[in-house]
Amino acid sequence: MSDVIERIAALPPDKRQALIRELQKTRNEAGDTSCDVVILGGGMAGLTLALQIKQARPETSILVLEKQAHPVPEAAHKVGESTVEICAHYLRDILGLDEHLQTQQLRKFGLRMFFNHGDNRDIARRVEIGSTVFPPLCTYQLDRGRLENMLGDKLPMQGIRFLDGCKVQQIELRPEQSTHQVRFTRAGADQTVTARWVVDASGP
Repeated sequence: MSDVIERIAALPPDKRQALIRELQKTRNEAGDTSCDVVILGGGMAGLTLALQIKQARPETSILVLEKQAHPVPEAAHKVGESTVEICAHYLRDILGLDEHLQTQQLRKFGLRMFFNHGDNRDIARRVEIGSTVFPPLCTYQLDRGRLENMLGDKLPMQGIRFLDGCKVQQIELRPEQSTHQVRFTRAGADQTVTARWVVDASGP
């Protein structure tokens, strides 16, 4: 199994994504309509939570329902979102995303101040005050689109179902039963999933 995962990871991004989508389609057509956890929303919160649960409890079956079609545009929403040290620790050390952060995101250089010089058109001529070395604790400016696309590709390789282009229609919480029910549409088709836990990560 590990050999298969390594071979999938070695594929070019476009081929890997096409393979993942085909596997998802096959699984959906097979009628897999139940899981342990369904997460409503495949943004940063929903995607990272799914990965954290799977790493902590590999046997847990997880479904993430995302409204937007993937891949989402890079440099299009919340570009330059600034992380503090605890967020960087979570992404890097808890979720194990160090390679992505180091190679695909921008490390912060700490607080810097630029003072006026003439009409300020040439930033190289403005007096600058700030550190000349990176702070010892890494923090990052995130391109959310790039991060979410990476996680959208990574989750299925970890055994997590990730469905984009979904619109949740109804959530039926059934505390008297062992599972709850979520009804959603995807590609014009109505679908229903039952889950022991429902997490709302749909954002504002």
